Amino acid sequence: MFFDNIKHNLIIILCILLMINGCNDENSKLIIENNYKAEKTNKTFFNKNNLKKEILGNRITEKNNTKLKEENNNIIFEFRNERLLQGRNITNNIKEEKTRLALSAVQKMFKKNLSSSDNEINLKNNDKISTLDRYNFEKSKSINYQNIIVFLPLTGKYSNFGNKIRKSLDLSILNFGNNEIKLIYFDTGKIIDQGLIASLFNELRPKFIIGPFTREVLIKIKPFAKKDNIPILTFSNDIAMVENNVWSLGFSPEEQIQSVISCAIMHGYSKFGIIAPDNLYGKIISREAIDLISINEKNSYSSLFLSNENLNNKTNLYSTLRRYLQYSETEETHTKFETILIGGKKEFILEIAPLLAFFNVDSKFVKILGTETFNSKEIKNEPSLEKSWFPLILSKKNEQFKFLWKAVWGGTNDYFSNAGFDAGIIGINYINNLQKNLLYFNNIEGPVTGLIIDRNSYVKKPIQVMQIEDLGNLTKIKKCSKSKD
Repeated sequence: MFFDNIKHNLIIILCILLMINGCNDENSKLIIENNYKAEKTNKTFFNKNNLKKEILGNRITEKNNTKLKEENNNIIFEFRNERLLQGRNITNNIKEEKTRLALSAVQKMFKKNLSSSDNEINLKNNDKISTLDRYNFEKSKSINYQNIIVFLPLTGKYSNFGNKIRKSLDLSILNFGNNEIKLIYFDTGKIIDQGLIASLFNELRPKFIIGPFTREVLIKIKPFAKKDNIPILTFSNDIAMVENNVWSLGFSPEEQIQSVISCAIMHGYSKFGIIAPDNLYGKIISREAIDLISINEKNSYSSLFLSNENLNNKTNLYSTLRRYLQYSETEETHTKFETILIGGKKEFILEIAPLLAFFNVDSKFVKILGTETFNSKEIKNEPSLEKSWFPLILSKKNEQFKFLWKAVWGGTNDYFSNAGFDAGIIGINYINNLQKNLLYFNNIEGPVTGLIIDRNSYVKKPIQVMQIEDLGNLTKIKKCSKSKD
């Protein structure tokens, strides 16, 4: 009986030991999986060692690598604990926690004082709106930096664009900057004057300018930058402002019309209609379209400009469009135009397009052309605009940058965030090669967008003409791409 009990107890002890060993194996496996996944994510997330060597020609310091590794290890450790608690099914909460931890690590590195706003450095706001002394400058250690001044609308009408560009610039300085280069953000959403701009340049002595977003602010900045031969990468889409030392990263109306009209002519369309708002923008896109259409004397065109008064008077609008389209109730299909360009704001386009369909202009047979404005959810889902064409800038490495953007900031990136990241890297590289001066701008390529900058102030952008399909999906039009081969 005694021996039987001992034998029975030994069997129980052996089973317990086997169960403990099994649990230890399972935990080890979980840890390996998490380390593997985190290591794989990290390579895609920052992917900066190889990219930095390609762009800047040097390596990240061992100190930075060690710090980054330590911070990433902290992220892995905390995420691992979540995984052990929750089991194998990764919930949305865990994903959110991982993103939060990644962002926290990035924000800790931002504390290196790599960038500042006008409220943080040597500018004090005295709340006077438009006087010369709205800001007072104080002596600051920032004068020892190689300063890049960034003019962006961080408040006001265009603040959504400005703040998105700022985030992308912070990513560029984090991944490719050094302790000698500093971004200084200046909010152009507030009223500024020449005296304030003069003080800004005199005190900070910038080596490079990024921004502004609008033509009005660029006019104020250009004289000071030109005097000191300081390069400007602006996001304004007014190509009339481009000259020596000024490069436009914006998608100008002229570039948009040139892309989509040239594509239509290449595909054999020759009879063009142009419907545009009766304002400066409408005149610009109409003139650009007519210049391209008129190159071949076999092509024909007819323009229609509509004012706000025309749009508000529905009876008059219907009569005007009916005459312009030569609508006949006895004809089932439209015959006057092979293609019709609609230019204007989203509201203008959504007002006109359904009326064209009402007057037998079927977008499946009469090619509707548009500008970049067509790249909106409402327009892409408008039935009367199915099969229409419009130009779009397709960044070369958008998918890679999309992962980085989502992991750090959340949400989605766009052309302006991509161009902002490239502008930051180009500015940093320019400062690191100051001995070359403007010779540096010799077919410089943006690593994310793929845009190419040359010394003649020309920016070649990766433009592609797209077609709107069912449910708002997009497809590329063959032979209508303008990018580096």
